[in-house]
Amino acid sequence: MKKYFLFAAILFFPLLIAAQKTGNVVDRVIAVVGSEVIKESDVEQAFEQMKENGSDQLSDSLRGALFDQLMLQKLLISQAHHDSLDVTESDIANETDRRMRYFLTQFKSEKDFEVFYGESVDAFKFELHDQVRDLLYAQKMRAKITGDITVSPSEVKEYFERQPKDSLPFINSQVEIGEIVSVPPVNKDIREFTRQNLEDVRQRVIKKQLDFCDAVVTYSQDPGSNRNCGEYDNVRRGTFVPEFDAICFNMKEGEISEVFETSYGFHFVLLIERKGEEVSIKHILLTIPPAPEDLLASKSRLDSVRYLIVKDSLTFCQAAAKFSSDADTKFNCGLIINPETGTTKIDVDMLGDIDPDPQFPLTINQMKVGEISTAQPCLTKDGKQGYRLLYLKSRSEPHRANLKDDYQLIEDLALQEKQNKALDAWVRKKLANTYIRITPDYMKYNYHYPWLEFAKS
Repeated sequence: MKKYFLFAAILFFPLLIAAQKTGNVVDRVIAVVGSEVIKESDVEQAFEQMKENGSDQLSDSLRGALFDQLMLQKLLISQAHHDSLDVTESDIANETDRRMRYFLTQFKSEKDFEVFYGESVDAFKFELHDQVRDLLYAQKMRAKITGDITVSPSEVKEYFERQPKDSLPFINSQVEIGEIVSVPPVNKDIREFTRQNLEDVRQRVIKKQLDFCDAVVTYSQDPGSNRNCGEYDNVRRGTFVPEFDAICFNMKEGEISEVFETSYGFHFVLLIERKGEEVSIKHILLTIPPAPEDLLASKSRLDSVRYLIVKDSLTFCQAAAKFSSDADTKFNCGLIINPETGTTKIDVDMLGDIDPDPQFPLTINQMKVGEISTAQPCLTKDGKQGYRLLYLKSRSEPHRANLKDDYQLIEDLALQEKQNKALDAWVRKKLANTYIRITPDYMKYNYHYPWLEFAKS
């Protein structure tokens, strides 16, 4: 299965390396595949990134493997153009913007980004645009070749039975977790008290009686920005909730907004800069705390729900649908979804990523299968206080993948193998009618694909 990892790395390495510089590389064309060229810098960028990611392959063999996969990518792109596959400028721009947002979130400011990469954000984005365009063409061509391929249950079983047992993936302990969440309603008096408190802070900032950064440190309850003077840099429209966007994208630079409300609480915003569909802002958030008696009522309500479940008056699934206030799990029998896999099985080492509450992994690891916790305090995704019941539906022991417990994983691997075989057959067929040229110093490697049989030096 290792040889297919590099294919995935090449198809997605624009996200990893983008416009990274490669030092003193003398750039030259080292291969031509149909209508596409490969430059030596393409190989060296991928090579440096793989080394940084801890590849254990020997340097020379790694360089050859990367070149092999770059040749494949260029063949896919060349054929995509030949077949007039449609990748729109809108598709490219949207994906480029998405990746730029990812890169920029790794830095405190645009200046830090530009110092690290040695070029402006606009120049970086210009280079990234072309990489994303090629990536999308390669992905679209590959989807045309393999998109209709499926595997039957008998093929999945046959794949599993011919794998050496020690080559099957080792699966860590996994759990399935349910939750029923109860969040008390907003108390009107506390809501107005919170709004007025923030309005008082806003007036002091406007009158220069209080520095904005000092106000953030003293008052803001946004954990994502209160250590950075309340600042968010280069945030794309659609990143914030709609009410927040509506304010930010209708302000003038240097303007301070009125106090406004979102599902997170009350805010006011200082617009630092706007560039098209991106804004840099500072803001202060005050959440609306529940009334203590309302919070206690939520806990009491869940204690009653737990009693009904334990007494078999209703199932956890029924109780979640009827009583939970969490929209993500309410109609999924209360089960939490693993965002990486889209399934309900969660690696125990990921529990801290699933929920920021440090008590969450401890609670789950101490529970027995089938157990329902007492009402536990919790914070919702939008920062609201409440209580929840936790339910441990299942826990698997660490094991080698098997058909009973890991059918979806085995099915995915069997499908990947079948798709890769189809891709291999397609490549060998296309090479007979595709112009291939490789410089002599890159003809020394042993390649997965028969480039050398058709190459001109």
